[in-house]
Amino acid sequence: MKKVLIIAGILLVSFTSAFSQTADEVIAKYIDAIGGKAKWSSLNSLRIEGQIEVQGITIPFTMNAVQNKGARTDAEFQGMKIIEIVTPTAGLSMNGLQGQSALQPMSEEDLKSKVDGIEIQDQLVDYAAKGHTVEMLGKDEADGNEYYKIKIVTKQGNEKVHFIDTKTYLIYKTEATIKANGQEVKQEVKLLDYQTLENGMKMAFKQEMGGMMMMVTKKITVNPTIDESLFKGN
Repeated sequence: MKKVLIIAGILLVSFTSAFSQTADEVIAKYIDAIGGKAKWSSLNSLRIEGQIEVQGITIPFTMNAVQNKGARTDAEFQGMKIIEIVTPTAGLSMNGLQGQSALQPMSEEDLKSKVDGIEIQDQLVDYAAKGHTVEMLGKDEADGNEYYKIKIVTKQGNEKVHFIDTKTYLIYKTEATIKANGQEVKQEVKLLDYQTLENGMKMAFKQEMGGMMMMVTKKITVNPTIDESLFKGN
């Protein structure tokens, strides 16, 4: 019996190791598909300009981010400003559509759900060195295509499942459960219209959120000079 348990243990370790290697192989091909590790590792700052389309309304926005230091999104609709600022230790937000006229501190759970966004170098690039873990969940089918399902748990404890196309090795969609205003909300984002930037990185220029809202990117600037005082609410 003892020998059987030892053999079973060895098989279990071997199986787990092989499964982990499979996840790493898929991730390696994904990183190659989006331009390669070297290009993403050299990304220190990012500016994205575009528009949010929801229920027939178009809201222009600009997002400025510095790797692991902060991200700020500014939008405006009919004179009403929407601002969101996230840093490693604090978050501020203002929504003019809800009658707010001054920045308000984010709750701890809201900050926790958003802070991963300041890691602008793709989370799957050097994920282990960043303190994240990954798990292969197998394959799935959606919208007529087959995908690898890779779960990532960030060092903040946030979980997300990426659906990686078995042919292109690009992420088709992500699924996550986040806490907002004390409630758990399931979030699905489809990544569409991948385009190659001047430096060779590839990014999705459209993000469909829950089938109700579309974020359309018009311009991406890689490694612009960004005044970090923006992250203080200035």
